[in-house]
Amino acid sequence: MKSLEDFKAQCDIVKVVSHYIVLEKAGSSYKGLCPFHEEKTPSFYVNPTKGFFHCFGCGASGDVIEFVKKIENISFQEAVQKVADMCNIDSPLIYSDKEFSEYTQFMEQLVKSYAEVLFSSKGKAALDYLVKDRKLDIEILKKFEIGYAPKNSNVVISVAAKTGFDIANLLNYGLISRNVNGSIYEFFRDRIIFPIKNNSAKIVALGGRVIGEGDPKYINSSENKYFSKSKILYLFDRAKAHIKENDFTVICEGYMDAISFHRNGFENACAVLGVGLTQVHLESIKSLTKNVLLVLDSDKAGMNAMEKLSKTLSKYDLNVKVLTFTDAKDPDEYFRMHDKKEFKAFLSNAVNYWDFYVRMILGDTSDVSKAIKRFADATKWIDSSILRTNLVRIVSKNLMIEEKSLLYELKVESERKSNNNPQMDVKISRMNFEDWIVYLLFVNEDIRNKILKNVNSDYLSGFSRKIFNFVSEGRIYPQQILELLDANEGQRFFKIVTKDVKIDNFDTALKVVIEKINERKIRSDISKLEEEMKSTKDPERQRNLQKKMLSLYAVLKGKRGDVNG
Repeated sequence: MKSLEDFKAQCDIVKVVSHYIVLEKAGSSYKGLCPFHEEKTPSFYVNPTKGFFHCFGCGASGDVIEFVKKIENISFQEAVQKVADMCNIDSPLIYSDKEFSEYTQFMEQLVKSYAEVLFSSKGKAALDYLVKDRKLDIEILKKFEIGYAPKNSNVVISVAAKTGFDIANLLNYGLISRNVNGSIYEFFRDRIIFPIKNNSAKIVALGGRVIGEGDPKYINSSENKYFSKSKILYLFDRAKAHIKENDFTVICEGYMDAISFHRNGFENACAVLGVGLTQVHLESIKSLTKNVLLVLDSDKAGMNAMEKLSKTLSKYDLNVKVLTFTDAKDPDEYFRMHDKKEFKAFLSNAVNYWDFYVRMILGDTSDVSKAIKRFADATKWIDSSILRTNLVRIVSKNLMIEEKSLLYELKVESERKSNNNPQMDVKISRMNFEDWIVYLLFVNEDIRNKILKNVNSDYLSGFSRKIFNFVSEGRIYPQQILELLDANEGQRFFKIVTKDVKIDNFDTALKVVIEKINERKIRSDISKLEEEMKSTKDPERQRNLQKKMLSLYAVLKGKRGDVNG
């Protein structure tokens, strides 16, 4: 069976991208005008060695499949097949369709079994909570296929036994786990179950909510090759047709909120799954409408989620409005106190997202200079002159000062910060050993694992430590890292990982950088001993400390090397 990674390794990303745009050689990479935003100077790069593209203008990034998916606005499966046709190789999905079919059929049976439990004696407490406390009638529970996983649940194991589904796959998909003594237990226990469907209405994951209050309130299935929270919106499969028909969508924060909208006639609503609204979500939405209404919770987390969304939204030509409640913490609570007619009237209170964003940043405006400083600090990431001009107009209106006076204050603040924080030099002509660590993290899996095992990130400086930590968290592809860096760091990272290095033995380079890290650790230990010597008056203690220092200095003599040598 050909894996997706093997498939992508066989694909010629330069050949595929060249079907759509003109590329020219730029060192070990290729560059061209970005197809995802208008530009006159090329900022779009393709690296054939690492197999990814990245635009330093709009931030678009990904592998060959993501490029075709994005530029053609098609599904993942369609993009894989299109890439396979362009490169004249077999699609790996030919071999995985059966597995996906078996998985979704199992999930469908599992959801039905959880629903049966809800209406049994084991589910009485959960059913009472949903009907009496959350005001959901039986028809709604059945329509949205809501179920219940009992305490000490064996529902997953039972369904697997009946359907012949492999226990090993249950572990892979995160539906069961093993404890320290090796015994199996089910992931969802004593929780209300919500089926999560992909855009084609296939059940690919589950969500579980505690009965009443508890922490964590919500949990989702583990992410796997069929499910990613950053790619799926709850009830989007149901909402698609209504979004197109009404030419706008409502985005809320949880299962119950989305269901509340649907049962009150707003079937163009869907919900994020414990993550912010992502670029993948917005790509799905913009194919249906340009009009988005954000109705997130009015608690601190909900407000922060809306503020963090700014960088993502800035890349899209969407008409986004924000609606917040004054007498309810979320849509579900609102609809338990108001009817849909009241909500339609309440919609007039929705404000433009960027007006909302500015108000969030400014906060207390009694001290204008502090408010301006907060605005300057929070909007450093903005590259678009059009967006910045728009926000300046909104700020000047909120602070009741002239735009030219505001621009002058912002210029003074920017110059002050520029003097205190000179721009990082992103030229990588001769890499230092920390740059080498970053480079080696993306050479191959074996080298990466050795670095993660042998390098202590406590002795790395800011930039390399950040990359090291991203990789240790599981982000092993350059395009994943680029999405998390600012423009300056992104340029530095891109130059490092795409550098055309002439080296025969990466293990030798690895050995040198590990020695350099050990040397840095020894110097840190020596500094600590020196400080301890200064603070102690005990002669015997001083002699012992001095011996340790001399021993460490002796070790340093053997810790010399040059990665570039």
